[in-house]
Amino acid sequence: MDAHASGPFYATDTFWAAAGVVVAVLGGWGAIWAAFRVSHPRRRLTYAVTHARLVRRRIDGSLEIRRNGTLLADPHLVTVVLTNRGRRDIASSAFDRGEPFRVSLGVPYAEILAGECLPSAALAPPARIHGTELRIGPGRIGSGTTITYQLLVDSEPSYSCRHSLLDVRVQSAPAPPLQWGRTSSRSSQRARSAIS
Repeated sequence: MDAHASGPFYATDTFWAAAGVVVAVLGGWGAIWAAFRVSHPRRRLTYAVTHARLVRRRIDGSLEIRRNGTLLADPHLVTVVLTNRGRRDIASSAFDRGEPFRVSLGVPYAEILAGECLPSAALAPPARIHGTELRIGPGRIGSGTTITYQLLVDSEPSYSCRHSLLDVRVQSAPAPPLQWGRTSSRSSQRARSAIS
Protein backbone atom coordinates (compact mmCIF):
# COMPACT_ATOMS: atom_id res chain seq x y z
CA MET A 1 0.00 0.00 0.00
CA ASP A 2 1.27 3.48 -0.86
CA ALA A 3 2.14 5.53 2.24
CA HIS A 4 0.85 8.70 0.59
CA ALA A 5 -2.60 7.22 -0.02
CA SER A 6 -3.09 6.45 3.67
CA GLY A 7 -1.97 9.93 4.88
CA PRO A 8 -4.28 12.91 5.34
CA PHE A 9 -5.46 14.51 2.07
CA TYR A 10 -4.06 17.93 2.97
CA ALA A 11 -0.55 16.49 3.16
CA THR A 12 -0.40 15.65 -0.57
CA ASP A 13 1.40 17.73 -3.17
CA THR A 14 -1.70 17.66 -5.38
CA PHE A 15 -3.82 19.31 -2.68
CA TRP A 16 -1.35 22.15 -2.15
CA ALA A 17 -0.98 22.70 -5.90
CA ALA A 18 -4.78 22.92 -6.27
CA ALA A 19 -5.01 25.19 -3.24
CA GLY A 20 -2.38 27.47 -4.78
CA VAL A 21 -4.40 27.72 -7.99
CA VAL A 22 -7.59 28.52 -6.04
CA VAL A 23 -5.81 31.23 -4.02
CA ALA A 24 -4.36 32.76 -7.20
CA VAL A 25 -7.78 32.81 -8.89
CA LEU A 26 -9.45 34.35 -5.82
CA GLY A 27 -6.65 36.93 -5.57
CA GLY A 28 -7.12 37.83 -9.23
CA TRP A 29 -10.87 38.23 -8.78
CA GLY A 30 -10.26 40.32 -5.67
CA ALA A 31 -7.95 42.64 -7.62
CA ILE A 32 -10.54 42.96 -10.41
CA TRP A 33 -13.29 43.70 -7.86
CA ALA A 34 -11.12 46.31 -6.09
CA ALA A 35 -10.36 48.02 -9.41
CA PHE A 36 -14.06 47.99 -10.27
CA ARG A 37 -14.95 49.53 -6.89
CA VAL A 38 -12.35 52.28 -7.35
CA SER A 39 -13.62 53.16 -10.83
CA HIS A 40 -17.29 52.78 -9.82
CA PRO A 41 -17.62 54.08 -6.23
CA ARG A 42 -20.97 53.51 -4.57
CA ARG A 43 -21.17 57.15 -3.56
CA ARG A 44 -21.95 59.55 -6.41
CA LEU A 45 -22.90 63.21 -6.16
CA THR A 46 -24.08 65.34 -9.06
CA TYR A 47 -24.49 69.10 -8.97
CA ALA A 48 -26.14 71.66 -11.21
CA VAL A 49 -26.13 75.44 -10.98
CA THR A 50 -28.51 77.66 -12.95
CA HIS A 51 -29.54 81.28 -12.77
CA ALA A 52 -32.21 83.60 -14.13
CA ARG A 53 -32.78 87.32 -13.97
CA LEU A 54 -35.36 88.23 -11.34
CA VAL A 55 -36.78 90.96 -13.56
CA ARG A 56 -36.84 90.20 -17.26
CA ARG A 57 -35.23 93.48 -18.27
CA ARG A 58 -32.30 95.27 -16.68
CA ILE A 59 -33.50 97.73 -14.04
CA ASP A 60 -33.31 101.41 -14.98
CA GLY A 61 -33.68 104.43 -12.71
CA SER A 62 -37.50 104.21 -12.60
CA LEU A 63 -37.47 101.01 -10.52
CA GLU A 64 -35.49 100.14 -7.41
CA ILE A 65 -35.17 96.73 -5.80
CA ARG A 66 -33.73 96.57 -2.32
CA ARG A 67 -33.04 93.68 0.04
CA ASN A 68 -32.52 94.62 3.70
CA GLY A 69 -31.73 98.15 2.59
CA THR A 70 -29.19 97.06 -0.04
CA LEU A 71 -29.93 98.41 -3.52
CA LEU A 72 -29.74 95.66 -6.16
CA ALA A 73 -28.80 96.76 -9.66
CA ASP A 74 -29.36 93.47 -11.53
CA PRO A 75 -30.83 90.80 -9.22
CA HIS A 76 -30.60 87.15 -10.30
CA LEU A 77 -32.02 84.02 -8.73
CA VAL A 78 -29.43 81.21 -8.53
CA THR A 79 -30.49 77.60 -8.02
CA VAL A 80 -27.95 75.03 -6.79
CA VAL A 81 -29.02 71.37 -6.88
CA LEU A 82 -27.04 68.50 -5.29
CA THR A 83 -28.20 64.92 -5.82
CA ASN A 84 -26.77 61.77 -4.24
CA ARG A 85 -27.23 59.26 -7.08
CA GLY A 86 -25.16 56.59 -5.35
CA ARG A 87 -26.35 53.51 -3.51
CA ARG A 88 -24.90 54.66 -0.20
CA ASP A 89 -25.21 57.76 1.97
CA ILE A 90 -22.49 60.39 1.84
CA ALA A 91 -21.53 60.74 5.49
CA SER A 92 -20.32 63.91 7.18
CA SER A 93 -16.91 62.22 7.52
CA ALA A 94 -16.61 62.15 3.70
CA PHE A 95 -15.93 65.91 3.82
CA ASP A 96 -12.13 65.77 4.15
CA ARG A 97 -10.90 67.88 7.09
CA GLY A 98 -14.45 69.19 7.44
CA GLU A 99 -14.09 71.24 4.25
CA PRO A 100 -17.46 72.21 2.70
CA PHE A 101 -18.65 71.80 -0.88
CA ARG A 102 -18.03 75.28 -2.34
CA VAL A 103 -19.89 77.09 -5.09
CA SER A 104 -18.11 80.30 -6.04
CA LEU A 105 -20.54 82.82 -7.53
CA GLY A 106 -18.23 85.74 -8.28
CA VAL A 107 -20.81 88.40 -7.40
CA PRO A 108 -20.72 91.37 -5.01
CA TYR A 109 -23.87 90.36 -3.11
CA ALA A 110 -25.35 86.97 -2.31
CA GLU A 111 -27.96 85.71 0.13
CA ILE A 112 -29.59 82.33 0.69
CA LEU A 113 -33.36 82.58 0.24
CA ALA A 114 -34.44 78.96 0.61
CA GLY A 115 -33.31 75.37 0.87
CA GLU A 116 -35.32 72.19 0.47
CA CYS A 117 -34.82 68.42 0.37
CA LEU A 118 -36.47 65.57 -1.47
CA PRO A 119 -37.56 63.34 0.14
CA SER A 120 -38.93 65.93 2.54
CA ALA A 121 -37.98 63.84 5.60
CA ALA A 122 -34.28 64.28 4.75
CA LEU A 123 -32.20 67.04 6.30
CA ALA A 124 -30.03 69.29 4.16
CA PRO A 125 -26.43 69.88 5.24
CA PRO A 126 -25.92 73.34 6.70
CA ALA A 127 -25.26 76.04 4.10
CA ARG A 128 -23.91 79.55 4.50
CA ILE A 129 -22.58 82.42 2.44
CA HIS A 130 -18.92 83.27 2.93
CA GLY A 131 -17.83 86.22 0.82
CA THR A 132 -18.96 85.31 -2.70
CA GLU A 133 -19.15 81.56 -2.00
CA LEU A 134 -21.99 79.25 -1.05
CA ARG A 135 -20.51 76.70 1.37
CA ILE A 136 -22.45 73.47 1.89
CA GLY A 137 -21.68 71.00 4.66
CA PRO A 138 -20.19 69.06 6.12
CA GLY A 139 -23.32 67.02 6.62
CA ARG A 140 -24.92 63.72 5.66
CA ILE A 141 -26.49 63.46 2.20
CA GLY A 142 -28.67 60.37 2.04
CA SER A 143 -28.82 58.02 -0.92
CA GLY A 144 -31.40 59.26 -3.43
CA THR A 145 -31.61 62.69 -1.76
CA THR A 146 -31.84 65.88 -3.81
CA ILE A 147 -31.04 69.18 -2.11
CA THR A 148 -31.94 72.52 -3.67
CA TYR A 149 -30.68 75.91 -2.50
CA GLN A 150 -31.94 79.20 -3.93
CA LEU A 151 -29.89 82.34 -3.66
CA LEU A 152 -30.41 85.97 -4.50
CA VAL A 153 -27.39 87.64 -6.10
CA ASP A 154 -26.75 91.05 -7.62
CA SER A 155 -25.39 90.86 -11.19
CA GLU A 156 -25.06 87.82 -13.43
CA PRO A 157 -23.02 85.12 -11.65
CA SER A 158 -20.14 83.12 -13.07
CA TYR A 159 -19.89 80.00 -10.94
CA SER A 160 -17.39 77.26 -10.27
CA CYS A 161 -17.48 74.38 -7.78
CA ARG A 162 -14.77 72.89 -5.55
CA HIS A 163 -14.88 70.03 -3.07
CA SER A 164 -12.70 67.69 -1.02
CA LEU A 165 -15.12 64.76 -0.73
CA LEU A 166 -13.49 61.38 -0.13
CA ASP A 167 -14.56 58.20 -1.98
CA VAL A 168 -17.30 60.14 -3.80
CA ARG A 169 -17.53 60.60 -7.55
CA VAL A 170 -18.61 64.22 -8.10
CA GLN A 171 -19.94 65.21 -11.51
CA SER A 172 -21.60 68.22 -13.06
CA ALA A 173 -25.14 67.38 -14.18
CA PRO A 174 -26.78 69.01 -17.16
CA ALA A 175 -29.24 71.55 -15.85
CA PRO A 176 -32.65 71.87 -17.47
CA PRO A 177 -33.16 75.27 -19.06
CA LEU A 178 -34.85 77.72 -16.73
CA GLN A 179 -38.18 78.79 -18.15
CA TRP A 180 -40.73 81.31 -16.96
CA GLY A 181 -43.15 78.47 -16.34
CA ARG A 182 -44.57 77.07 -13.14
CA THR A 183 -41.28 76.25 -11.46
CA SER A 184 -39.53 79.51 -12.18
CA SER A 185 -42.68 81.47 -11.37
CA ARG A 186 -42.76 79.82 -7.96
CA SER A 187 -39.06 80.59 -7.47
CA SER A 188 -39.49 84.18 -8.60
CA GLN A 189 -42.51 84.63 -6.34
CA ARG A 190 -40.46 83.36 -3.40
CA ALA A 191 -37.66 85.77 -4.27
CA ARG A 192 -40.05 88.70 -4.70
CA SER A 193 -41.68 88.01 -1.35
CA ALA A 194 -38.22 87.82 0.23
CA ILE A 195 -37.32 91.20 -1.24
CA SER A 196 -40.54 92.99 -0.28
